[in-house]
Amino acid sequence: MAAIYSGIHLKLKNPRTPWPDKLKLARFAWISTQCLLPNKEQVLFDWTSHALACFYNKKVEVPLEVVEGLWTYLDDILHSKKLRNMLSQGKTINLRPTVAQMINERILERTLGLTSVSLHTVLSCCSGILTSPVLSVTYTANYELLVELLSGLCGLTSMKLKQKNSEKPLSLKIFEVFLLVLSTYLTVQKQQANSNRVFSQVTANLLQPLLLLRHLLNTRVWTEHDDIKIRQNLSKELRSKVDAVLQSALFTADHLQSYREEVLVSEDDAGAKRSHAGKGLLGPVKKILSNVCVQGNSDEEQVLSYAVKSNSLPLLYKFTLDSYCKGAENKLVGFHLMTKLVTALGFTEEMDIEQTFNASNWGLALLAMENLLNSCLASDIYNVAVDKIQHKEVQFNFYRKLARLLFNNAQMGIPAWYRCLKSLLTLNHHILEPDLDELLSAVWVDVDDTELRVKKAREALVSAVLQTYGKLRQLPKLFEELLDVICRPAVDELRPALLPDTIQKSLSQCLLDTPPSQNLEICWLILKRMQHYLLPHIQEEMGDFALKTFSVGLLLNAVLFSFKTLDNSTPVPIVKQTQNLMEEMLSVVKDLLKKFEENLVTGGPWRERIQNVTLLLAYTWVEVDTLFRIHCFRYTSPGDSQSITTSLVDRSLTLKNVEDEVISPLGKLLQKLLAVHKLKIHMLRSSTVLGEEMASKKPLLKETAQFIVSSQEVSLTPNSDQIWDLQLCTINANTYMPAHWFLISSNLALFAPYLDQKDIFYLADCVLSSLLQSFPASGNNLENTGVSVSFICRELLETQVLCELPEMYSALIKCTIKAFIELLETSHLRSTCPSLLNACTEISVEEDGETSMTPSLKRLKAIGEEILDSVKMRSSIRISETQMERFLSLLKVTQILNGFAMSSEDYSEFFLCLFMMANFVQCEESASDVTGLLGELFSVMATLLKVTNSSTILRTIHGSSLLEAVMTSLFTRCSKGLFTGLDGPTWLSFLHSVQNFIQSLIQVIIDRKRNMCLNLEKFTSFMVESNSAMGVLSGDAVESKGKRCSLQLHLVTLSTLCKEVIATLGKSKELDETLTHLLEKATSVMEPVIQAVLTRKGISLLGQSFSVEVVTVMLKGELARVCHMAQSSSEEDRRVKISSMSFYRSFFQQILKELHPSPRPMDFLISSVNYLSAFYTAAKKTKADDVDELHVEILQSIHALLSGSWMSLSEVEELEGAVKELLYELVSDCSEEHFHVILLMLRESLVVSKVEGGHHTEILSAVTLIKLLASCVFLERCSKAFWLITPQFISSLIFVLKESSKLPPLTRALTIPTLETLTVLLRQGEKHLSNPHHVIMVLGALQFVPLDSHSMEEYHAAFEAIHEVLFAIILCYPLTMLKALPVFLNCFYRLVSSVMYEGRQKGETEKGGEKDRESLLKCAMLVERMYTHISSVSEDFTVTSAFMVAQYVIALQRVTLQPEIKAHLTEGIYCILDRCAEKDIKFLNTTLQMGVKEVFKDLYSSYTHYHKSQRQGEEKYTV
Repeated sequence: MAAIYSGIHLKLKNPRTPWPDKLKLARFAWISTQCLLPNKEQVLFDWTSHALACFYNKKVEVPLEVVEGLWTYLDDILHSKKLRNMLSQGKTINLRPTVAQMINERILERTLGLTSVSLHTVLSCCSGILTSPVLSVTYTANYELLVELLSGLCGLTSMKLKQKNSEKPLSLKIFEVFLLVLSTYLTVQKQQANSNRVFSQVTANLLQPLLLLRHLLNTRVWTEHDDIKIRQNLSKELRSKVDAVLQSALFTADHLQSYREEVLVSEDDAGAKRSHAGKGLLGPVKKILSNVCVQGNSDEEQVLSYAVKSNSLPLLYKFTLDSYCKGAENKLVGFHLMTKLVTALGFTEEMDIEQTFNASNWGLALLAMENLLNSCLASDIYNVAVDKIQHKEVQFNFYRKLARLLFNNAQMGIPAWYRCLKSLLTLNHHILEPDLDELLSAVWVDVDDTELRVKKAREALVSAVLQTYGKLRQLPKLFEELLDVICRPAVDELRPALLPDTIQKSLSQCLLDTPPSQNLEICWLILKRMQHYLLPHIQEEMGDFALKTFSVGLLLNAVLFSFKTLDNSTPVPIVKQTQNLMEEMLSVVKDLLKKFEENLVTGGPWRERIQNVTLLLAYTWVEVDTLFRIHCFRYTSPGDSQSITTSLVDRSLTLKNVEDEVISPLGKLLQKLLAVHKLKIHMLRSSTVLGEEMASKKPLLKETAQFIVSSQEVSLTPNSDQIWDLQLCTINANTYMPAHWFLISSNLALFAPYLDQKDIFYLADCVLSSLLQSFPASGNNLENTGVSVSFICRELLETQVLCELPEMYSALIKCTIKAFIELLETSHLRSTCPSLLNACTEISVEEDGETSMTPSLKRLKAIGEEILDSVKMRSSIRISETQMERFLSLLKVTQILNGFAMSSEDYSEFFLCLFMMANFVQCEESASDVTGLLGELFSVMATLLKVTNSSTILRTIHGSSLLEAVMTSLFTRCSKGLFTGLDGPTWLSFLHSVQNFIQSLIQVIIDRKRNMCLNLEKFTSFMVESNSAMGVLSGDAVESKGKRCSLQLHLVTLSTLCKEVIATLGKSKELDETLTHLLEKATSVMEPVIQAVLTRKGISLLGQSFSVEVVTVMLKGELARVCHMAQSSSEEDRRVKISSMSFYRSFFQQILKELHPSPRPMDFLISSVNYLSAFYTAAKKTKADDVDELHVEILQSIHALLSGSWMSLSEVEELEGAVKELLYELVSDCSEEHFHVILLMLRESLVVSKVEGGHHTEILSAVTLIKLLASCVFLERCSKAFWLITPQFISSLIFVLKESSKLPPLTRALTIPTLETLTVLLRQGEKHLSNPHHVIMVLGALQFVPLDSHSMEEYHAAFEAIHEVLFAIILCYPLTMLKALPVFLNCFYRLVSSVMYEGRQKGETEKGGEKDRESLLKCAMLVERMYTHISSVSEDFTVTSAFMVAQYVIALQRVTLQPEIKAHLTEGIYCILDRCAEKDIKFLNTTLQMGVKEVFKDLYSSYTHYHKSQRQGEEKYTV
């Protein structure tokens, strides 16, 4: 045979052999072992490459399908096992360079849009070559060839990324091969000895393509069609590799001198630099910029090229700083390079715009400029002193030119423009100071209304200006400029609010930190400007001085309300200056008031503005003056303070517009603020006056309170969702209502006692109305920091403010009842419950001779009786869809109400109102709506029945009557067919609501004790005798929809009754006899009902979990009954017997069959496990013969259930509670043999090989059962056996931990549950695990647990699990921990460094959501907890405290932490520093490296200032 195939080589070379036959022969020769050719593999490689080369060189003609076949054949060879085995044995194969060249050409063809062969095949060949160390030499030995390949692939990848509108997803193969080529190239580039050659190749061939690719990856909007590997992994890896290639090629240490020579040009050493130029690069910056600043041909290409340039220049500058400017070296080189990069954006060297600059590129240019300036800031390039002394302010002059460029070409609609100015301000405030007036005008005073992003950037800049001048103690200078800008001629009506919320907060903080003398200087500046420039011309219409005066007045108000108040420690000169200021301000206020009183302010558009100014200044003076007098005894108010203040307030309250026109919204609010102040003053004085005088002032207080509330205004609530940002300057007709409500809610407790009933009901009605308006609105209307009327009203209810005001809360309840009643037509209501419409006085008190009964109680009794009578008559009230929507909104309001704060009368009336609705309301349109509505009603009533005064309802109506009325109403609805979808979620939710209501009501009856047995007996008899129960066994019982509905309600009610009765057993013998009789009656009815359902295959009608719960309750009820009977009988008859045990056993067998073969609903699984527990208890109590078999069956079934492949971790955790109870029943008194069976089953399940085999759920089952077993209480012999085998469990769990940690998907599914089980074993085994080896093994295994999860939720779970293991060890095994202290500290330091890395400050794109921040904060709190505990047992850590501090500061030096994370970590490390001796501090100061030492000094300084002094102060007063 060998002889036959030996001629294949000749046939391959023969030109007469057809190409398809040649290809078949070549394939056969490669795979056949009988084809003998010398050096066969090399021959076939050479033939394939030669054939392809001849075709592409046009020497021979080959069919295209054969060419495709040749590439496929080459690909098969490159990826064959045969080739891999041969190369691994040391044999060599030479690949011709022409193959690599052909691959490069094919990739270039595809980039140009040509297709001659499958791209996937060519890329696969390329991958096969590069992944083989032997074959990849073809590329790695030829640097230019590899550069060509990388350039082609880069262009191809960029072309694919540009096709945004293409429906075809991105090819994963292209990105994988490109990453492989890029990695190979990076390795080869680092091996190149000639750095100049690398620089030339990269700038000429790779720089522009790589930057374009990086830009496209950064800016691509990924779609769901794109492969997730490209989105999440490959794109990030590609960017990092591109960065590494560019940085290592363009900015090596060898090139520093060349960069220095180019950017630091001076006439003195030009000759020296020219002489050196021959050794290095000539103009590297120029070469780089010439390739980066490539102009496109078309408009679209020009836009793309500028975008690439603007994104690339900051990146290149970052590479420069990282390479050359670390430390104090080469800062000037970095600066000059930045100037060249800035000018490359389209500006001249004098910082003017080039003629070719496109105005549409300003956004990109400013973003690039911002990044360049931020990099300059981060690397500390600009040293003000060095620049001024050594470099003739070359940097300062450049930044001034840059500032002028920004101001001359203001782009106030672009956020980056503001951020650039902020960066220049941070560099040196002198850069912007010459243009301070222009800055304040452009970004603060005269800015136009802008979008949110621009607004945030603008406010951040203004805040930065305030903070900068505050730190420099130059705020007066800033305010002087600000006043000049405000007082310039301008159309003030077009100006925005001067002090929005963000700026107001920044100003307040700055003024708090400013010396009092400067604050007073600012106030004097504002007041003088107002007196001498604005007030004399306030009525001149042309100058609009009234608006300017108002702006300045707002500024004065903000300053006075923000700086620190005078107190008894304030120096006397400051107090005197303040008094002078207040006197001057008082004279201004009096002059303005006098103008109004003498009608000197004529009518016109400015009158309202002057009025606002007057009221604002009056309110400011009154509040500030009162505050100073309260807190500083040295301060004396001008004149008679009390009379002046009262007079000023009264005069301000009498201000009004001409001809009694309505005062402006701001004016009204300021007057109400003054009225609140007046009320406070009178209340303060009332504490010192006699009762008669106080009584004489009550009318005045009532009048003032009514003025504040203004019920006519409150009742007109046009839009309860209008937002107010809490600033006076933004109050207008739209925002007045939330501002007014904010004032009311803030002072409600102050003036509520002085309101009459009418005003109280007005307020309550408005609260209810605004809440009803807010519920239908979708979304949250408070995404910003403002408030609305609906938000204020909701906060009033949720924060329990109204609960502290009984009259107000009672009014709200009455308004809610009234709203419910108004939903129904009066005629319908009079026919069902007329007493609900009547007042207490309309009910006769002397009926039935009960003269002691109050009118309100008599009325409530009448309402209850009418409801019961109407239920018996089967009355109903229909409502429309509109009424039902309002009904649901009212129910949402009701859910917020606090039943504990209701009076007994309000509670009873409210409950009866809801009870009536639940019994009579029907919907006209859809029956499903009624089901949901009734479910909500029953849920609300169940909640109301859980309050402390719930028993008061039983004074108006008997408990059994309530229960019977509810069931009668529900049975009536069922008979009418009003309920549909009996297997749907709405119906099941309704059943649950009914069950909760009945349970709550029965619990109220039981807790009240009075007539408890009578009520329960009556209700049980009613249920037994009901038609629904008696008709169950008839033939059509399960077929009729109404019967099915009644059946389910019947079972729900009786099962709930049984559960409550079982819980009440054992309190007294007499009571138990009655209750067991009730149980017997109830279970006797339930048994045939449930059996009928099960035998007639009606279980789907009830839902599996429902039927299991009912049978479980039946079994528990019957067991409780027979156990009680056995206890009361003689000793011979004490054997417990359950009559229906055969039924329960068959049900048990059915559950075992359905429990674990396939996925089941979670509620069914939980109820089934509960039934198994109840049945096993019953089998033990009745001493069944097969208890041992039941024990094994149940255990195997539970193990199989938890091992199900369809069981998720969350489902297993949800089942743990029920499984734990079952396990407790199984092991509480089991035999030693059975317990050994359990332990052996668990041990055999912990097989590590199952982790890799994909059967981790079987191990998870065993892990969960071990954890639950460890928490159970055993008999002594079983406990001994469990803790004897526990070391084996620990060893197996550690192996599972190590294996599962290798597979990232199993971290959450198996690794963390294993850690939790180890924690439980360590905690519970504190007195049983004597060998320290097992604890040390656990410590060692913790280092394998991964902490690099992509999900923050998974990261927090792993973090907490590791922490809990460490905490269990330090808490329960302190001696063992000391033996392995280095391992323990390493594990803990791993947590510390991990939370520092995750808690670092991140960019906008890296920031997670609110949940992620909360999870990270919890991790930081766990670290703080461990530090605190370690410090409390410091004797064990005396030697290592300094080591722990050193570890902490080393990790801290690498990152900048988020403030909230840093706060917790800092508090923790402070506790460790508490235990460091003086010698430890000296040791740290001596041994730490320079950068770390600075971090430690800052830490120790803050520790000494904030923590140590406080601790020493506490110790001083500690006994």
